[in-house]
Amino acid sequence: MKPDISVIVPMYKVEKYVTNCLSKLQKQTFKNFEVLAINDGSPDNSVEIAKEFEKKDKRIRVISKPNGGYGSVLEYAIKLIDSDYFIICDPDDWLREDCLEVLYKLAQKNNLDVTVADRYDVYSDNSEAINRNVKPSSLKQIKPEQVYTTRKEIQEFSFFEVSPHAKLYKTSLLKEVNFPQHVSYTDFLLYILALSKTKRIMYYDKPLAYYLRDRPGNTATDVRKSIINDYLVVWLSTLNQIKDTHNNILMYRLYVQLRLILSEYGRVNEIKFKDKYWIELLKAIRTIQIEKNNMSIPDF
Repeated sequence: MKPDISVIVPMYKVEKYVTNCLSKLQKQTFKNFEVLAINDGSPDNSVEIAKEFEKKDKRIRVISKPNGGYGSVLEYAIKLIDSDYFIICDPDDWLREDCLEVLYKLAQKNNLDVTVADRYDVYSDNSEAINRNVKPSSLKQIKPEQVYTTRKEIQEFSFFEVSPHAKLYKTSLLKEVNFPQHVSYTDFLLYILALSKTKRIMYYDKPLAYYLRDRPGNTATDVRKSIINDYLVVWLSTLNQIKDTHNNILMYRLYVQLRLILSEYGRVNEIKFKDKYWIELLKAIRTIQIEKNNMSIPDF
């Protein structure tokens, strides 16, 4: 029987975490799903650990590919899967036991393209999990468990946190998306491009995933020079794949993102981005039409 949901687990140097992630997935109350544990050329024992799970649970598939970075894993997996929906679970994170069940029922009942839920933030010192609302408090017009269908309403979701935690995507929506290779922070591209194609979306205001905030190398807290360059590469790729640059709210969201990137650049201003990126950036900015007036969106 074809699985209803594919869970994408990207693996690179995660031998310390992958056992907990896969164990938690096996305990899901929803049963008709598959796990695609994608080994992105990891040099540690991540793949061997995952293969032990594969031997005992036919829902778990371990697939190895040459190293291409996080985005390459997402693109490879999305083009491969045949299920109607997918979710990403990084191996240092995990899902609440009823996560797949809750998201799938909401998506099926309401014919959703994207379903967004809250998450828990957790830390390696085993302190208490913190309930994290991924919706900005200023977006009071977005109510939980309501279906949003207009372009304006859908694009307002772009100001939610873009991390993949507890986000269920309709697979057909993203089959043609291209991800930059060997860069980080491609979650931004995935989420923004999904919104540019979405017709029906919902927010669920309960935490369904656990996010390990302080893992070494976490791109959410990493300000290495190479990471800042990755931000720009992902930004340009996102803009280049949005077909309609008159999507005003999405364009404003890209403007906000660029402002954040330049702010980070200022913190490590000895870095020099490759000239080709700056040339592309200047060309791209000229194509953006930003209209913030009369928009009920956060002021960043």
